[in-house]
Formats: sequence, C-alpha cells, structure tokens
Amino acid sequence: MLLTALLAISTLAATWTDRNEYDLALAVRAEAVSAKKLELLDQWKAKYPKSELRQQRRELYLSAYQSMGEPSKMLEVAREIQADQPDNLVGLYWCAVLIPGTSEPSPDLLSLGEKAATQLLSGIDGYFSPAKKPAATTDIDWKTRKSAVTLLAHRDLGWVQLQRRNYPAAEKEFTVYLQQSPNAAEISAWFGTVSALQKEPERKVAALWHLARAADLRGDGALPEAQQRQIGSLVEKLYVSYHGDSGGLDQLRSQALTAPLPPANFTIESGASIAERKLLEELDRTNPELAAWVRLKNRLEAPDGDKYFADSLHNSPLPKLKGVLIRFSPAGKPNEIVLAIGDAVSEEVILKLSSPFPNEAAAGVQLTFEGTAESFSQKPFSLTVTADREKVEGWPRR
Repeated sequence: MLLTALLAISTLAATWTDRNEYDLALAVRAEAVSAKKLELLDQWKAKYPKSELRQQRRELYLSAYQSMGEPSKMLEVAREIQADQPDNLVGLYWCAVLIPGTSEPSPDLLSLGEKAATQLLSGIDGYFSPAKKPAATTDIDWKTRKSAVTLLAHRDLGWVQLQRRNYPAAEKEFTVYLQQSPNAAEISAWFGTVSALQKEPERKVAALWHLARAADLRGDGALPEAQQRQIGSLVEKLYVSYHGDSGGLDQLRSQALTAPLPPANFTIESGASIAERKLLEELDRTNPELAAWVRLKNRLEAPDGDKYFADSLHNSPLPKLKGVLIRFSPAGKPNEIVLAIGDAVSEEVILKLSSPFPNEAAAGVQLTFEGTAESFSQKPFSLTVTADREKVEGWPRR
C-alpha cells in the first residue's frame, strides 16, 4: 500500500514560491520515466530547497524510487521525512516497511524502526479517523488500510526485537500478527528463527512448526519459491537433528498448515528422548528397580523438580529400589545409610532406618529397599528416604 499524497497542482497554486516552481512541478507530474522524473525532482529540490511543498516533493521521490526498485533510497527519504515531521504518516509507514530486512542495522536504525512502529500503533485511530477518509474510499477499504498498517507495526516491532535478541518480545509481536493474518509465511519464518535461537527444547519444537509452515504455505502470503525450497531443506535438517531421523516429518508439515501457531499440547519426540525411552523399556525387562529410579530421578531433576517433590512425592511411598552402599553412620550400629543407585559412586539416596542394624557392612554391598520420601535437594542431588529396617534387603548378618 503506497501512502503518498497526490500533488494537486490546481488546488495548491497559492503555495508555490513562483511560477517557475509551479511549472517545474507540472513537469514532474507529467514525466512518465522514473529516472527523468528524479532528475526533475533534483532540480526542484536544488532550486527550491525550502519549498512549502517539500513534503509532497519527498513523497514523489518515494514513488519514483519505488518504481525503480531502490529501497535504500526510499529509506533515506523516509528518514528525512521523519526528521522534519516526526508524526507524518508517510514517513512512519515507510520506515516501518523498509527497516525490517535491512542488513546489519545500526542501533540507531533499530530505534527508529521501533519509534515508527510505536507511533503508528499509538496514533492509529487518529491517522485513520473517519474524518480523514478520502471521499472516494469506502468505509471497508479504510478499515482494511488501518488493519494493514497495524499489522505492519507489529511486524516492525517483532523484527527489531529479533535483531536485539529479545526473543520473548519478538515472539509476542509475531503472535499478534499471525493471529490476525495467519497466512503470512514471512512472519512464520521469522517466528521459527526466533524459536530456534532459544535453548528450551519446547522452543525447538515450535521452531520446526513455524519453519515448516513458512516453507509450505502457498497462495497469498507465501514466500518466493527459492525461499520455500531453502527453508524446506532447513526444516528437514533441523528435524532429523532433533528427532534422530525423518520419521514423522511429513505429518509435521501437514499439521503445520492447519494453524499459524502450534497447539498447546503439540510435541515432537527428540532423539535423546527416544533413546531414553528405549533404554527404559529394556530396563523394565532386565532391571525394573533401576528403571523405576531413572524415571524418578529424571522427574526430580526437571526444572520443576522441587515442586513435583513437594506436591506429589513428599511423605509418599516409593517403588522398590536397588542401590550400592557407599557409607553409613554411626559406626558399629548404623541407622543412616548412603547409597548410589544409578552408578556405584554417586551419593544419591540417604536412607534413614527406623532402627539400626546390629553390625556394619562393607562398601559396595547391594541393597534393595522400600521407603517413604522425606526430603529432597536438587543441587547437589540428594533424596532422603525413611524406611523400616525390615524393608531393607541385602544387609549382611554377623
């Protein structure tokens, strides 16, 4: 959408510096060749630098540069408009259009993009008030233009935050955009980039969704074919890297076309998770006590492990477990035993007995026990368990 003022010569005659400026402006309007139009505009600017119509002249520059495919020149003009008239809709609009995608943007340029987008959003009702609607424009078209500029501002803000590596803020803007314009493949591609750059596993899954959608969307809002192929290749590589093979990739690509944002419960099993699942399935068959411990420890080591212990495990009976004796106390008649379970050296469980054993045991003795979770420390990892002495099997007799 090109927001440029029409230079209405007949109605603006009173603003001309003199007849020569008027004739020069007429020549600009009549010239169909953009390069020649630029020459005439340069002449106008050189002869009348402080013309009262310099804003309309800038808008004609924008139109000429646009027809010539010169976005960098357009941005120069837009910045000039902003410097002279900070609230001018044309300058704000073109800054918001042209700054995203700029290679190696400076902090000042990012600030300008953010300022332009913020101003557009805060002033949108004023810029598109019914009183400012051109007579030839329908109410529906006026609302459509308002919506388009609103989306443009969110696009700009999201891109600026992406460059600043403020990924949550970028995701927020892209979410707003896709909720209103779900087929914008460019925004899905940027959203996928933002998600891929974050460390959390769930963000990697979201990245695959957005990038797959960006690669496969067709019709209005689709990316050029070359970008579709490039992103499609990237999706395949990222998927195999995350999942371990390409199984399920076609299903992901089909699902991603159904919605702009992944469902809340959407997941892709990682290669590491698959390997762990297979390991646990094998342990269930060969060493069920160790399988139970691996599941329990993984849950406790998760980011919400402390909450899980407090809500679900504290004072609750544990499954039968098997460990290796590391040390005990006190000497002679121990009632506190420290065990390694996952390996033979890591102190993982402190077993508090209801009554002491009558004798000591050598380190390395394998014990099987049942007990109740009493307390837990995530760093360093330590699970304290209370148990009846009768529930501990493997302690040697005298």
